[in-house]
Amino acid sequence: MKVQLNILKRLTAKINNAVFFVFQLFLSRLFPGPKMKILFSNKQDWKRSIKKGFQFTPHEVKFGEFSSENIKDFDLFMPLTIHDLNYLNGTSNLIKHNLIPIPSTKTTLLCDNKYLLNQFLIANNFGSYVPNMGGAQTFPYILKKKIDEWGANTHIILDAQQEQNLIDILNHPDYFTQELISGPTEYATHILIKDQKIVHSINIKYAFETDMPIKGKDNAIYKKVCDCPHLDLFLSILVSIKFQGICCFNYKVYDNHPFIIEINPRIGGSLCPYLFSFVRHIN
Repeated sequence: MKVQLNILKRLTAKINNAVFFVFQLFLSRLFPGPKMKILFSNKQDWKRSIKKGFQFTPHEVKFGEFSSENIKDFDLFMPLTIHDLNYLNGTSNLIKHNLIPIPSTKTTLLCDNKYLLNQFLIANNFGSYVPNMGGAQTFPYILKKKIDEWGANTHIILDAQQEQNLIDILNHPDYFTQELISGPTEYATHILIKDQKIVHSINIKYAFETDMPIKGKDNAIYKKVCDCPHLDLFLSILVSIKFQGICCFNYKVYDNHPFIIEINPRIGGSLCPYLFSFVRHIN
């Protein structure tokens, strides 16, 4: 029965996402804006997903190296990696007129370090949205690497034996421990912010089979586009860290209260199929 229910949930989510995708395509055809040459980072595993939406727009999309020779030939730069974000920050004379702002190096580095970002949020009256860090944690709790992607170095500590097995990295300065927010649902809210205003956003719901998933390691039952009721909070946070550009809030919700897992200062993977709709909003 559970298998059949999961199949039904996947099918419902696919239909929901397809309707959203087609509607965004319709709007992009109705309000195409000026044709642009857009350069994306050369991220092989995201190319197909990004191209899928842009093929129905007037824009010319290329993937390649971000270099001073390359970027001068394009109207819009869309970095997909931290490396390319940092490179663009070193070419401010070329990117100052980019229609999508590039977050500063300082803000990028803050967001890229989960521990430092959490400390900042706690110090700036957003502590109630951060799961408790450090100290004596109650099992199960989570062990994270401060700078990481896709949960590659994240561990769920279930008991004292597992704690002992991971003692070396538990005491390593590159890692930190945090309260585990239990629940099978996680969200990724992709936001474009410019001049302290949200220009556009898309929210993705991830549903897992377990109450203790690690997104990036565990496969979701389904992903579904849905509304986000927390945009005012996220805007306040982005303004406080002086963020401009596209980012992604990953978070869980417990008792209607959001708990922030991380803020990716770059374009997130689940945004790729719908990224063309963000470009429509900047014209």
